[in-house]
Amino acid sequence: MANYKPEDVRNIVLCGHTQSGKTMLAEAMLFKAGKINRLGSIDEGNTASDFDPDEKARKHSLSTSVMHCEYDNRQFHIIDTPGAPDFIGATVRGIDAADLAVICISASRGIELMTRKAWDLAEKEGVARMIVVTRMDGEKVNYTELLANIKQTFGKQCVAFTMHDGEGPDFKDVKRVLNEENSGDWLEHKRLEITESAVECDEALMERYLNGDKISHDEIIGVLREAICRRNVVPVFCLSALKDIGVEQLMHGIGEWGPDPFHTHRDIVKEDGTEEEYKPSTEGSFKAQVFKVVADPHVGKLSYFRVFSGAIKSGDSMLVSATGKKEKFNKLLRPQGSAMEDISDAVAGDIVATPKIETLNVGDTICDDDFAAVFHSLPFPEPMCGLAITPHSRNDEQKIATNLHKLCDEDPTFIFERNELTGEQVIRGVGHLHLDVMLARLKNRFNLEVNTKQPKIPYLETISTTAEGSYRHKKQSGGAGQFAEVHIRLKPNERSAGFKFVNSIVGGAISGSFIPSVEKGVNKGMSQGILAGFPVVDIICELFDGKEHPVDSKDIAFQLAGEHAFKEIAQKCKPVLLEPVVEMEITFPMEYAGDINGDISTRRGRPTGMDQIGSLQVMKVLVPLSEVMDYGATLKAITQGSGDYTMHLSHYDKVPGHMTKQIIDNFTKENE
Repeated sequence: MANYKPEDVRNIVLCGHTQSGKTMLAEAMLFKAGKINRLGSIDEGNTASDFDPDEKARKHSLSTSVMHCEYDNRQFHIIDTPGAPDFIGATVRGIDAADLAVICISASRGIELMTRKAWDLAEKEGVARMIVVTRMDGEKVNYTELLANIKQTFGKQCVAFTMHDGEGPDFKDVKRVLNEENSGDWLEHKRLEITESAVECDEALMERYLNGDKISHDEIIGVLREAICRRNVVPVFCLSALKDIGVEQLMHGIGEWGPDPFHTHRDIVKEDGTEEEYKPSTEGSFKAQVFKVVADPHVGKLSYFRVFSGAIKSGDSMLVSATGKKEKFNKLLRPQGSAMEDISDAVAGDIVATPKIETLNVGDTICDDDFAAVFHSLPFPEPMCGLAITPHSRNDEQKIATNLHKLCDEDPTFIFERNELTGEQVIRGVGHLHLDVMLARLKNRFNLEVNTKQPKIPYLETISTTAEGSYRHKKQSGGAGQFAEVHIRLKPNERSAGFKFVNSIVGGAISGSFIPSVEKGVNKGMSQGILAGFPVVDIICELFDGKEHPVDSKDIAFQLAGEHAFKEIAQKCKPVLLEPVVEMEITFPMEYAGDINGDISTRRGRPTGMDQIGSLQVMKVLVPLSEVMDYGATLKAITQGSGDYTMHLSHYDKVPGHMTKQIIDNFTKENE
């Protein structure tokens, strides 16, 4: 492999919706560059990027793949990301590592959910974008109409850089818009669009253009790369990867006008929490960020990282920001899908991997000692889709926990935890497909299986009125005696304000050393619930009187008195159940709006906002968690697989009175 200067490196991430042609585009680029001698096939399961057994079986990408090739005297690092919304975390990680987001849109399917999400993520990270309309040889293709939709959805800066010769089965060739040898009204119109967008990044050219001066072809070419890097221009290319039509023009465009590793910036977060812009460079100390890890039972953890500045050699020791400790990088690898090539060093702009450093995790900054900051990362979606799990075999319990934690390290959008409110072990992901894939990895990689079921709803309890009373604990039969008397008043606290204990004892009715004992007893009573055993929250407990005995009063006596006093008095305070309420953002084609609205209303949902993204509608709703545990399947059925949703916990609210008895009865039955 030739040695390239960092300015000749192009780090690109392929992103977009499922079946938008990302994997086959990566395959075509490798083929065009001579890195592979034949195009692989998704149906045959022999592409360079989809090498995982589950990817081959499902026939679509499930994780990020990294490949490289050399073309037109430049080094391309290609990051192929999955397109299912459940795996948006992989898109987040890929954009973090890239300098250019290549957003793929199927010519026949048009703009879809992940098209917009990829666009927005690249915008948030400040990454330049190009759009590729793939599968131009497919059915029902109208390139002109799709270009208009792209411009309407994403802005006038999206301009065609290639024109098509034929559509659908008649797709034969593409021509470069900026090639002056090509002529025609359509081409002239597109050249004008490029000119208007490009001159915006050069004040002198803009002034001349507004004054009616002609801007030459060479002048446009001279400012075009800067315009693309500043996102004033978003080139749109069209191609067919299978027919190898338009791939050359795209790769030329990326090489000629795409940003190099020093043409973009990254934000860093300093020790005081403030952020500032960081410009990558070849000079100075080594700085890199981990964007992908794989937990492999045979070779251990494999960590992929992007080098932003400086250089690293195999055998060097570098600081890991998250641990504050140095690790030795014994081996550096250049990934090509599942294959790995040993390399001796890596420099700014490189994307490499290293094995067997267990402390490295996604998002970690790797650096020399003098870098007191970390690279900013895009936030991951909150994993709210859950399953309660139990092992097939008791003997596997510890092994399952250990290996699930390895998968959590691999994917920050996957969580394994013990729910303290329900006592269940729960896995959480972005969606049900996500959880299915993670459980398949547990089985395939570690030969471990689990039983799954819907997790219990983590209900809470509270009180709705004020009451007071007393409780005397007295024990004198056999052994040392026990005595404690407490008088407490319970009041509702504000929602989510938690528990507040107020000591109003005056005159020494209860010694100061016993006050914490009463509070401890009240806390124990709260943990055991009032109505159905759910934890009690949001109350104020005031201890205002009591009595003690000079011999028999002790810590345990006041704990028991506090516990029983709480239980008795709380029953007078009109206890109520609280249920978790989530905020959902549901995205779907507009023709399904009526069905979505009707379904949400039956789930006790309350719309809070509405937005429109091209032909998609985005509805925000507040809805009880218990009503949307199975929502993924319902939304898929309503929208024929074209809808998606995210959700996060919003708050707790009172359960309607007519539902309380049923919940209590169900809970009691489960615990008999």
